[in-house]
This record gives sequence, structure tokens and C-alpha cells, in this order.
Amino acid sequence: MQFDRNTDYPTSNEGHQPIDFTDYTATRAKRLTVLDLEGATDENVVYTRTGDDDDVSDERYMTDTDDDDDSMDEDDDDKDHEKLCIVVIQDDEGNSQNVGYLLKRVLKTAIYGRVRYALVVRKRQTENAATPADAPVAWDVTGERCAVKEMSWTVIRELRCRCEEDPVKEVKAMQFIQRHYQQTNPNRTIGEAMIGSKVMPSRDILDDRNYLYSVMPFCDGGEFFDYLVDEEEGTATILSENEARRYLLQILEVSKVLGYPIIFI
Repeated sequence: MQFDRNTDYPTSNEGHQPIDFTDYTATRAKRLTVLDLEGATDENVVYTRTGDDDDVSDERYMTDTDDDDDSMDEDDDDKDHEKLCIVVIQDDEGNSQNVGYLLKRVLKTAIYGRVRYALVVRKRQTENAATPADAPVAWDVTGERCAVKEMSWTVIRELRCRCEEDPVKEVKAMQFIQRHYQQTNPNRTIGEAMIGSKVMPSRDILDDRNYLYSVMPFCDGGEFFDYLVDEEEGTATILSENEARRYLLQILEVSKVLGYPIIFI
């Protein structure tokens, strides 16, 4: 069935409220602290304690000393290795799975938390029966990059009703787009779908007792706004006509993509 207008197109003096997104589904997660082992020199392996509990208490506004570098250069190391942690995916029974996200430096702070550069890690399987039960657990660091928006439940509960920005609604919208991609492009990866549509979907939605995590593809070019405006210098980038036309065309493509699932699904 075809429609010639959106569902919230005004039919009287007042327009209808936009349709709300369906509730999101979050996968249970567990936060593990990365150990700073003496003599460990392999950067492609990190270690956690066996049976490590959730990480320390909720960092209320989650400030971080290494937030002064917003360059998104993945080669930079964290200044404080003890702050590294892994968010491990769990099953319905609370058992940790063999995959997780290694949270590294802060890319940007936000109202409800911060966005961190992350790498996918996989638990190393060992069949050595002589390994002590309390031996550190090894995680192999893959080259798969992503960005994790780490939002504090404490801050969400306190500020959600007082701010225009709603992190729960944002997660609902991103998961809605993700499901649309999966239904319409079952043979394409999230990255391929994002490049083709210019819209960033969610890769994973995770949560634990302290945080809500929105896992997204990593874009190494930074934010478009930061490209246009240098707030520190108080200057703006002047685009050529051809460059402005190229960006405007991409924005129009995004408007088309975002309108499609809402009208036709």
C-alpha cells in the first residue's frame, strides 16, 4: 500500500503526535576490570580475573582524565591502563559469553555519560587441565573497532524527565532502524547498510546494573559538526559549492531512508 503523506500529516488544525518507537531489547552484560599484569607485553591480549564481579560503583557523571584527546586516533593508548574494562555479553541465565567489548579512551562526553572507543575481544579457549582455577582469563583483542555510548542509569533516572535529550528513546530509534536493516537487507552487514544509507544503526544494546550501553560502528572521521565549526577557535569551515552540494545530497538521502520504514513497516 502506498501513502502520499506521513501518518502525522495534519488533517485538522493540529498535527498528530509522531508514532512512538517500540520498546528496545537489551542484552544482559557484565563489566570486567582489565588487569595490569607485570610482564604482560602483548598488546593483542588483555586479562581479567576469573569470576570477576561487575565493575566498581556507578561513576555518577563519569568524568575521565584522558578526555582531553578527542582526535579519535585509534593508535593512542589510555593514560591509565587500570581504567580499561571489558563489557561481556551474557546469556539469559547470567553466564558470560566468549565475546565482549574492550572499552578504551573517551571520545566524547555527553549529558548521560560518555562515548568510548572500543575493540571487540574474544575469550581465549584453553584446554590445559593444569591451568589453576584462579588463573587470569585471557581475551584476544581483534581489530574490529566500534564506539560504545556508556550511559549511567543513575543520571538517566535523575535527568531524563528534565532534558530534551532522551537516551532511552534514542536507543529505541536506533534499534528500530537496526531491525529495519535486518528485515530489508538480510545479507548485508551493519557496516554495509550504514554506508549505503548514510544512517548509523545500533550494533548492540547492552545493560547491567549501572550502565546502558549503545554499541555503534566506529567512524574515524569524527563528527560533521566539528568539521564545520571549531568552537575553541571560534571559526567555521567555508564549503565550496560542490562540497556543500555533496553533503546536502547525503542529508536528503538520509531523510528518504528515515521516512521509508516509518511509512511502510
